[in-house]
Amino acid sequence: MINFSDDAILKGLKEKHADSIRYLYREYFPLTKSIVEKNSGSYEDAEDVFQDGIIVLYQKILSGPLTLNCSLKTFFFSICRNIWMQRLDRKWRLLYQDDLVSESIEDYDAIPIEINEEKLEKTRLYQLHFLSLPADCQKILKMFLSKASLKEISECMGFKDVHYAKTRKYLCKNMLRKKILKDPRYKMFLHYE
Repeated sequence: MINFSDDAILKGLKEKHADSIRYLYREYFPLTKSIVEKNSGSYEDAEDVFQDGIIVLYQKILSGPLTLNCSLKTFFFSICRNIWMQRLDRKWRLLYQDDLVSESIEDYDAIPIEINEEKLEKTRLYQLHFLSLPADCQKILKMFLSKASLKEISECMGFKDVHYAKTRKYLCKNMLRKKILKDPRYKMFLHYE
């Protein structure tokens, strides 16, 4: 079993050597698979993220000398993690934002029945998991959705500062996101991809 140094891997990728890519897959894929599967993804999602990570790394190598402040493995892992989190965020925003915008009755009736039913199911799924959150998280998210500033949230909730309010908002939003993503019914709404 050959072990490549970070420089050898980067050089091999730049020169498109298959050994470097095989080494990357063997040594780095398990980390990518782990982060994706721990965050509501499948093996196939992990493969896609890994391939996209290689492309991003390759583009960075081609764009000029790549100076690393950490190991290549750590750098590559952060690329893949960012790719996956961005995908989750995009899926989340589609579900989360669509369900929070209320429409007038006239507008709702103009939408085809199939879309109305899908929207209703999304809303039910969101509400089910929203109501299972702790009361303070529900209050924070309601204030956030009503466009309250972090300062207003901080004052209302009695937090020590705006940074803590931001952290709590993130934690509550993430808790809700994870609950929804783990729900098998959520997969019904991913057909847009």
